[in-house]
Amino acid sequence: MDDQKMDDQKDQFEVKHYDVRGCCDSCCCLTKDLTLLDDELHYKSWCYACNSGQEKVFPYGELSGMGEVKQCCCCPAINPGFSHENETPFTIGCCGDQKVTTEIVEELKKRARARGDIGQMKKTTELHRNMNELLAKVARVEASVAAIMKHLKIRSPMEEQKMQ
Repeated sequence: MDDQKMDDQKDQFEVKHYDVRGCCDSCCCLTKDLTLLDDELHYKSWCYACNSGQEKVFPYGELSGMGEVKQCCCCPAINPGFSHENETPFTIGCCGDQKVTTEIVEELKKRARARGDIGQMKKTTELHRNMNELLAKVARVEASVAAIMKHLKIRSPMEEQKMQ
């Protein structure tokens, strides 16, 4: 397997699903789900009593301020980074599940680093480095071809055009 395919596979994330309902959400027949895909987060909330809901998609590069916060003084909650959409932080279960909260926050941050602005800058830097390496190889090949043509006393197509 070539290096590019290995890099592409290394940069892939597995799909993860999380139920981010709090205890009040469950009482009100409300579901809240986060699905973490490779390049974006899908958020779905649905109220069974109202028979309505919403589903939104957020590229990781658009998330800001994600992290763990405290609700009601001490309960761990998740600010998923799209609170600008008037969504309150998620408190999982009754008074927050610390283990799941930490897992989701770490996963969001890892994906945002890889797919957000920092990740894009790293990819751009890597592409720039690869392009420079490729240009250096092309220059060496051109020099080799020129040397071979000179040795065989063959004029380059450019010299032929200049003479005509």
